[in-house]
Amino acid sequence: MLGDGGSSHIQKWVSGLAAHNIEVGLFSLHHFDETLYKGLKGFSSLNNPDSRKASSLISKISYLKNTGVIKKKLANFKPDILHAHYATSYGLLAAKTKFHPLVISVWGSDVYDFPQSSVLHKKLLKSVLSKADVICSTSHCMKEETLKYVSKKTEVVPFGVDTGLFTPANNDFSHKKEITIGIIKSLEKKYGIEFLIKAFHETLKINPDKKLKLLIVGDGSKKSEYQKLCSTLGISDKVIFTGRVNHNETVNYHRQIDIFVSLSVLDSESFGVSLAEAMSCGKPVVASDVDGFKEVLGGENCGILVPKNTFKEAALAINRYLQNPEKAVETGNNARKRVLENYDWKKNLGQMVAIYKNLL
Repeated sequence: MLGDGGSSHIQKWVSGLAAHNIEVGLFSLHHFDETLYKGLKGFSSLNNPDSRKASSLISKISYLKNTGVIKKKLANFKPDILHAHYATSYGLLAAKTKFHPLVISVWGSDVYDFPQSSVLHKKLLKSVLSKADVICSTSHCMKEETLKYVSKKTEVVPFGVDTGLFTPANNDFSHKKEITIGIIKSLEKKYGIEFLIKAFHETLKINPDKKLKLLIVGDGSKKSEYQKLCSTLGISDKVIFTGRVNHNETVNYHRQIDIFVSLSVLDSESFGVSLAEAMSCGKPVVASDVDGFKEVLGGENCGILVPKNTFKEAALAINRYLQNPEKAVETGNNARKRVLENYDWKKNLGQMVAIYKNLL
């Protein structure tokens, strides 16, 4: 497997495959803590210290410079299948090895944004995808985007949620003294945290009689800017910024949140893992009406969609839940059922194993 070893998604795939008695070697050009994989049966770290230092600046050239290194790793490890995550980085490196069978997983910006940069970017993406024996996408909408660039077998395998871990707690907030609205996401402009803060401010004005709290879980380059916005709006005492948390801690924060709000400003979201995790916990959600979120929700019974780049509509959606807690509980229950049916991690992992078996 080629991918960012520090990514929680890569960690999930490696751990899940290892649990299926699949021997996994991981080659990452990103720095990562190898203790994250400690104790995994059949796991091997294939990193080369020199290549990791040389690729701290993520560029296409740095990936290609490691072609010889990864070829040697492949010769020693002798895998049955090579699986690269993110088409225009690790997929590019995998394609240059000419190893088959090759699986390439597209993640989002590699097919939505990268080919829009120039004609050369588009040609590079087409070339990489053409080398794959199977392409994997986390959503149907991203599969359709991918097929604009290549006519290859493309399977939809969501990242999935551990539904045994992300379980509902007591989601009836009608008798709570303080109701928590929240998000778990990197604090970057594309995730619309600014609109969430403004929506929360608007919700406070609509509900002066209710005690409300905003929980923002995550870290990023916009943190200080968002804290300043809270100060300007006079709501700093009602907003909690947790900073960065490990993925294995996120379930505890999901259980603290009563209404989950994700207001991405992107034109398209590839999937929406944190949204699916909140749904798995039985939370009523408010989300911007981008493709990936619409696909995950599957309809109005599982949450409320609002236009992106707005906050008043989001505030009104939050208020609908606040004014009707019974409906909020019903929506959360429907959301949980949808995740169990479509995004259960064990089922998604089984899909990937089946793809591997078919390739062999």
